[in-house]
Formats: sequence, structure tokens, C-alpha cells
Amino acid sequence: MNKEQFYSTHPDERVDIINEMLKTRSYSEVAKEIGVPGSSFGKEMQRGDYVYIQRDNKFYKFVRDKTMVVSNNESATDNILSFIKDNQDILKKMISDYEYGNKMLILDERVYSNNAKFENKSIKMNNDIHKQFVEFCKKDYPFLTVQDLIAQSLLEFMEKYSK
Repeated sequence: MNKEQFYSTHPDERVDIINEMLKTRSYSEVAKEIGVPGSSFGKEMQRGDYVYIQRDNKFYKFVRDKTMVVSNNESATDNILSFIKDNQDILKKMISDYEYGNKMLILDERVYSNNAKFENKSIKMNNDIHKQFVEFCKKDYPFLTVQDLIAQSLLEFMEKYSK
């Protein structure tokens, strides 16, 4: 591969060629052989989201999303099954609630909107009622925050009693 071919080849194809060359040569030797300075070589090779791993003397595709990475010991299916096993009780309860219409709660978008401005508010309330509410939330909706459930309760109250 010469300098012109290096710059004109698609990054996905180029990385295959360069990795093949790196099997028998060092990083600097490959850059010199192509006729490109080491720093320019590295910058150009990063196009297409490739990263050089020195200990392997090889370029790899850089993955930005952690959910896309699957370890060598676990397959994606194992990860999913592990999640289901860890959350089995919660998932069963959610499915049961959905099927039987029991306590099905769908939060209003305004409760969790990314555009919402949040402030701390102090309110005085009956301690026993607050404790009961917190316990209710932990038992029936452990996957939601008390903050979100209070906001949802306020919205539903306004909707129910508005004139």
C-alpha cells in the first residue's frame, strides 16, 4: 500500500490491510513503509472509529455504547437471562398488574421530562401518612422513585378535582 492508496481506501477496508501488515511489522514501520508520518497515520486510521491497541499491535473498531459490548465469557443471551433472573419478581408483578388491570401506573410525561426544571420543596405533612406512602411505594412500585410518584399523584389530583 502506498500513500495515495492509504488515503483513498475506505476506513473499513484500510484497517484490514493495515492490520495484516502489523502482523509482521511495528506501527512505526508500517507508517514509514506507506510514506506517512506516524502522527498523520494515527489520525487517519482513527477515521471510521478505529483505535490502536499497542499491546495487540492492531486496530480495533471503537464501540461507544456499552450495551453493544459482549464479554468473551457471556453471550448477549446470557446477559438477558441474567437480567430476567435478577428481576424476576418485579417482572412477574408488572406482568400480573398489566394483565389484570391491577394498580397499573403509567407516569405522565411531565413527571420525567428532560426539559423539566427540578427544585427542592419542603412541605409539612402527617408523618404516619408519609411513612405509609413510602412503604406503599417500596412494596408496589420499587422501580419508581417516591419523588416521581408524588409528582404523578399531584397531577392526578389536579385532573380529578379541577373544575
